[in-house]
Parts: sequence; structure tokens; C-alpha cells
Amino acid sequence: MKTLTEMKKVCCLGRFVLLVMALGLASTFSSCSSDDDESIPVYSIKDVEGTYSGKMQTTSVAPLESTGNETEEGVAVNAELKDNHILISKFPVDGLIKSIITDPEAAEAIIKAVGDIEYKIPYQAAFNDNKDNILLQLSPEPLVLEIAMEQPSVKAEGEEETPKLTVKVTIKADEKGKYAYEGQKLTFAIQATEVTVNEEVFDTFPATTFSFDMTKK
Repeated sequence: MKTLTEMKKVCCLGRFVLLVMALGLASTFSSCSSDDDESIPVYSIKDVEGTYSGKMQTTSVAPLESTGNETEEGVAVNAELKDNHILISKFPVDGLIKSIITDPEAAEAIIKAVGDIEYKIPYQAAFNDNKDNILLQLSPEPLVLEIAMEQPSVKAEGEEETPKLTVKVTIKADEKGKYAYEGQKLTFAIQATEVTVNEEVFDTFPATTFSFDMTKK
């Protein structure tokens, strides 16, 4: 009888040990699974949003005159991506103005009068097949500059008005922009294909490409 009791105790002890081991293994697997889940990156289209800084390089079919601010490395520029728009708060337009206004002094005066130009580029974002890049389908709209000339002109019977130039730049984007997760790099390009001044086509304007190479801050 005593032997039977001892056997029951051993059996109960064995079951207890097995239960403890089972719980330990379950905890280990759960921990490993949790660690694995944390190591898996979670991607979102909104990862492309944020502020960027970098360079804008200008190239044209016929080289533009130097603006004095451009170098071979390009012009420093900042951008913000939000709500499916690329916002460039200070879009460099020196080269555009100098290609239209041939008088250097007049061009510089207009550049100063125009000041900072804000330009928005709508886009639609989508992942590439490998999900290591976000591609941006750009839909650029015309860039319009309202330029007030300094010299007043006589309107009629002594009334004076300041003449204005309305410059409209047609812009397109043939290729998609790209945001790369590696290095958080943003690259895209837009092309100015036509310029009208007061609704008349400016025939001598060279087709110009603006290439952006930027890094997320």
C-alpha cells in the first residue's frame, strides 16, 4: 500500500514537471514570435511624407546663362511632402527669368521684385514590387509668375499704372519620382516645356529640366 502511494506521488510530481516544462516552452516560442514580429518592418505609403533638403540641378537644350547662384553641384533647395503634394517654398526661378529678360540689370531687378516663389506639385504614391521604394506619379501644374515692372506707363489722361508681365511656364513630368528607404533618398525631375508672356509664346525659351536629389531630414 505504501508503495502504491509513493508511486502516485512520483506520478504527480512527473506531471507537474511536464506542465512546468510545457509552460516554459510556450513562453519561449511566444517570446521568439514576438521578437520576429518586431524585426519585420511595417511599410506605409505615408513614409514618403516629411521635410527634405538637397540640390536642384538645371539642364536645358540650349544652356542658360549663369544665374550667379548655380554651381555644377546644383542649387540648394528644400521641400515638404504632405497631403499628396510636393511643396517647394523657394523655387529657384532665376534661370527662367534671365532666359526671358535679356537685359541683365532688368532681370536682376525682376528677380528681386518676384521674391520667393512657392510651387506645389501634386502626386500619387504607390509601392514598387519589392516594397523598398515608393514611386511618385507627378502631375505638375503650370507655374505662373505675376511680375510688376518698376517703370510706370501712362494709361490715359495722366493716369498711371504699373505694367505687369504674366509669365506662365508649362511643366510636365515624364518619369515617376522615387523615394528609397535606403538612405531615405528622394529623387524626381520636372521639365519646363513652354513659356508664355502675356499669353504669347516665348519662342526662344529652351526646354529646361529641373532634377531634384534630396534627403529626408
